[in-house]
Amino acid sequence: MKPPETLAHSTLDTLPINIAVLDDEGTILFTNRAWREFAGDEDGEMEGTNYFATTDVDADEYAGQALGGIESVIDGEQDLFTMEYPCHSPEEKQWFLMRVAPLPDDEAGSAVVAHIDITQRKLAELAAERRSEELKAERQNLKQLVDRVDGLLKAVMGDVLTVDSREAIQQTVCDRLAAVDSYQFAWVSELDLRDETLSSTALSADHPTTLSIPLDADDPVAEAARTEEMQVVTGDIDEQHSRLADSEVASVAAVPLVSGESLYGVLTVYADSDDVFDPREQAVLGTIGRATAAAIDARETSRLLTADNVTELELQVTDPEVFYIDVASELGCSMEYGGSVPDGEETVMFFLVETEDPSAVCAVAADHPQVSGVSHVSTADSSALFEFTVSDPPVVSVVADRGAQTGDILVEPGKSTVTVTLPASMETRSVVEQVRNRYPETELLSVRERDEPPVSRQAFVANVEERLTNRQLTALRKGFLGGFFDWPRDVSGEQLAESMDICPSTFHQHLRAGERKLLEEVFENW
Repeated sequence: MKPPETLAHSTLDTLPINIAVLDDEGTILFTNRAWREFAGDEDGEMEGTNYFATTDVDADEYAGQALGGIESVIDGEQDLFTMEYPCHSPEEKQWFLMRVAPLPDDEAGSAVVAHIDITQRKLAELAAERRSEELKAERQNLKQLVDRVDGLLKAVMGDVLTVDSREAIQQTVCDRLAAVDSYQFAWVSELDLRDETLSSTALSADHPTTLSIPLDADDPVAEAARTEEMQVVTGDIDEQHSRLADSEVASVAAVPLVSGESLYGVLTVYADSDDVFDPREQAVLGTIGRATAAAIDARETSRLLTADNVTELELQVTDPEVFYIDVASELGCSMEYGGSVPDGEETVMFFLVETEDPSAVCAVAADHPQVSGVSHVSTADSSALFEFTVSDPPVVSVVADRGAQTGDILVEPGKSTVTVTLPASMETRSVVEQVRNRYPETELLSVRERDEPPVSRQAFVANVEERLTNRQLTALRKGFLGGFFDWPRDVSGEQLAESMDICPSTFHQHLRAGERKLLEEVFENW
């Protein structure tokens, strides 16, 4: 069995703490294995040397504090001395806790000096301090962001609420943003659906240069319009932006002006530094963009509610799969739409066709997959009335799905020109895109606004069609388009009755009832 002293030394050698025992003069009486390995003293040569003499008190502030603390314990001035200190090397950073305590009087030695590695704890504390500083900075940045958003938003909204037009709102926002120190130039563009370009409508400074960007261009403004999401680009900026700003542009932020389903354009802001549009700045511009779009939407809605007008679109559709385009192309004739009437799960479409051979029209149409039935109703001069039964009226059904109404359809070989009427409050772009999704070659020829009477044409037609039965509406359409109401008549009631597969008396009953309801609607309500 080992003597107590040997057992104590063996026990201390197992501890991962650097331990040394000093006498009352500071001479090292014993060091454990951890001390020797850390000091590079494998043979224990430090035992017998004076700890005070080997310590350079001028090396750093901690050396002097350490010696002073050891002496105070040896002299009995305090029962425990502790001190944390760094002990870094070029390879790594380390921290230690020095702990000095006196030994009992009956033990050999006067004090025990222990150096405990507290590097992991210290690193955790420093990480916590850094995170605390980061959180403090984040809170400060957030407060600055909130203050800036609130201030700029109040300023912008205060300005736009005093103006009374979309153009004035756009100009006011450009002027306000251009006044911000970190911004260089601002402008607003609107989308022209006719040629699918974004053209400048408001600039923060009067420059002779204007800008039009194709919607499919590789440009942040076009990308913002296509995706309806903010786009930020730095560094490689197209020269056209610098020409518009009349100075070198280092970064661009393109903000779509979206409210609900409506895109009112793109607000674009330039900066002469590439670090301006950070996430905080993007949040500010995003808020401004939404507020601007909401203001424009409110102005447009107010204007539309107080105006008796509608929007009229003229579209050119060239899809050869549309049956009436195919018929016109096959026969080299022209066709004119005369309206549609529901017929169970299908729809009857009426067309006046310029032809001298009605049987050829029936033969070509009957072979088309969109047409389930075709019949020649009547002929007047060189114009013949046909009814085509289809399950899904081309173009007409697509337009109706968006709440718009098809007016004229003029068909020539290879193309058709379609007039679409929609409430002025409806977003034009959504209607055009709906048609293009179904018929990609569709071209927007014109957009017009026109006044409507107190009861709009759409409302009048809707009221009439609601009062009429399908048979009454069919009798009226066939009579009108076939020339029954002309003088002399181009078609007889018997012919029209036969085309509807009913007897003449029944046809005239439907016709008279429809006439009466139509006249009541005209004289009583319009």
